[in-house]
Amino acid sequence: MRFAWKVTLASLCILVLSIGMGSHLLISISFRSTLNREIAVAQEEMQMLRIAYEAVCDARGITLENLAQQGKSLQRTLQGDAYFTDHQFRVSTRDGEQVYSTLDAGGDRELLEAIDGLSSGYVLRRADPAGRVLIHCAGPVSLPDGMLYMETLRDITSLFADRETHYQVYRWILLIVVGIGAAVMYALSFWLTRPIRALGRAATALAGGDYAARAQVTTGDEIGELAFYFNRMAGAIEQNVRDLEEDMRFKAASYIFSEGKRLEKLSLSLMSLLVVGHSEADVKTVNMPRLCALAAESALPAMEAQGLRLTVSTAEGAIPGDASLLQTLVQNLLDNARKASEAGKGVSLTGEALASGGYRLTVADQGRGIPPDEIGKITEAFYMVDKSRSRAQGGAGLGLALCKAIAALHGGALRFESQEGRGTTVTVELTGVKPEGREDHA
Repeated sequence: MRFAWKVTLASLCILVLSIGMGSHLLISISFRSTLNREIAVAQEEMQMLRIAYEAVCDARGITLENLAQQGKSLQRTLQGDAYFTDHQFRVSTRDGEQVYSTLDAGGDRELLEAIDGLSSGYVLRRADPAGRVLIHCAGPVSLPDGMLYMETLRDITSLFADRETHYQVYRWILLIVVGIGAAVMYALSFWLTRPIRALGRAATALAGGDYAARAQVTTGDEIGELAFYFNRMAGAIEQNVRDLEEDMRFKAASYIFSEGKRLEKLSLSLMSLLVVGHSEADVKTVNMPRLCALAAESALPAMEAQGLRLTVSTAEGAIPGDASLLQTLVQNLLDNARKASEAGKGVSLTGEALASGGYRLTVADQGRGIPPDEIGKITEAFYMVDKSRSRAQGGAGLGLALCKAIAALHGGALRFESQEGRGTTVTVELTGVKPEGREDHA
């Protein structure tokens, strides 16, 4: 999800929660305050009506004992008084026997049982299926010889209807505010994140190789500061890349020159070694770990391109020999191991000094291996175990023949151990070129 949308959604959540909770709380507080006021009015009306009823009964000398005889006379008095006819009320005994009533609803027995001669009470109730909401109040009426109980009703349906109307208005207002707020917040977020998008485009261009790309951000805030440091970083990267390219060109040229000289020298040595039948080897003391490192460095790019792992572990040691020929020996062995291996496998080069003064080299792969009946032939010139594969990889069948000749020149021989499907290990123990610098061989 894009940052502008995240900012918009987060702001909307805060807006909806704050407005929603605030409005709901305000409506609830207002409703509760109005409801409490209506309850107080209802109880006050019931108290005034109760006092007036007691006064009428006292004036006419009505008691519980003569209530049955004086009931009709009392009823005519109440019906003739405008104050009583303007109110809905019911008078009954504690057992619920009705004495007088102008209500269209029955009494509330539980409410009557909850009050006594000194207290009154009320409940909210739904009066009918239409959903009218009433405040049902009850209180004691004192007579000289006992108590009656008065119940009154006050219709507050309009109060609940007003609350529902307020909720509906609040919902519509919330929807309108959310709609307008979403549009404004997204526009504002889009505008605020414009420098970030510019910075992102510059970073993409830089990652794609356009090292001259810069972020065109001129704001004075933290994003502008970030853009400034990004541009500074891009400038440093551009300069480093230029320096690296010059360094790589220099190294490549040096490598080409040194390899050309080595191959020139090698071709002369091989010409003498293989064609003329003798060697004019350039015999010097050869540092074998350094020579193995150079050979591995030359073989590594092809190994990595094929998805192989190359490990090198060499101990200190030196022998008299021709460094170019020995490097060719190691490189050919590594190249053969590479050609025999599949991606994800490993090739290892190890070297160790011999107690007799020579040096042992071992190249092992995890490739397809060599059939037992082929091992004795693989060092013959132009012989290839898998001709189609060798030709596809640029082989001519001379690599191991050259390795055999170079090993023989340095007092050694190639030894092969192989299992089909598991790999091949080639070991060569070198003692060095003889003091006269040559050796006859087939």
